[in-house]
Amino acid sequence: MNNKTYDPSTMSISDIQQVVAATTLQMQETDRKMQETDRLIKELREEQKESARRMEESDRQLKKRINELNNQFFSQSGHIIEGLMEPSALRMFQEKGYDIDRCWKNFSKYDKNMGKKLEVDLLLLDDTIAIIVEVKVSCTCKDIDHFIEQIQPFKQVCPEYADKEILLAVAAVNYERGADNYAHEQGLFVIRVFNDNIFALDSSDGDTLRTL
Repeated sequence: MNNKTYDPSTMSISDIQQVVAATTLQMQETDRKMQETDRLIKELREEQKESARRMEESDRQLKKRINELNNQFFSQSGHIIEGLMEPSALRMFQEKGYDIDRCWKNFSKYDKNMGKKLEVDLLLLDDTIAIIVEVKVSCTCKDIDHFIEQIQPFKQVCPEYADKEILLAVAAVNYERGADNYAHEQGLFVIRVFNDNIFALDSSDGDTLRTL
C-alpha cells in the first residue's frame, strides 16, 4: 500500500489525477475483496445448511431404523410370549375355578358392516365364558387403556359370542410404573412371570372384574 503523503498545495492537476486513479483502484480492489468475502461467507453458510440437512436426514434415518428394530424385537418377542402363554393359560384359569377347555391364539375377525377388525392374542373359551388375553412384552397403563377401548365392540363383531360373559386379562413380562395395579383397578386379570419363569395369575378373589 502506498503510504506517501501528498501536499495539495504543491500538487499539479496530473498529480491529483494520479492520486484519484490510485484511490479508485484501491477502492475497487477493496470492493472486490469484500465481494469475494461475501461470496465465501455465503458458500460457507450454504455448506453449513447442507451439513445440517444431511445430519438431520441421517438422524431421521437412524431413528427410523431404531424404531423398525424395536418393532421387530417386540413383535418377535410378543409371538414368543404368546407361545409360552398358550399352554399355561388353560391351566391357570382352570385352577382359578373356570371350566375353560379351548384356547385360540391370534384370533381375528373383520366385520365389513362395522368396518372393524378385531385381533385378540389369546381367546379362552368354555360354554358360558370367554376370556380375552392381551399379551405384552412390556405393559404400560396406556396399553391397558388401548386394549379396553379396542375390545369394546367384541360382541358386535363376533355375535357368536354374544351370549357369553366376556372377561379381560393382560399378561406381560414387565409392568411399567404400576401398570399391574392399574390393570387390577380396571377389572382385568393380571398375569405375570414369577421367579420360576412360569406364567401365573396375580389376582385377588376380591377383585371386581370387568365384563363386556
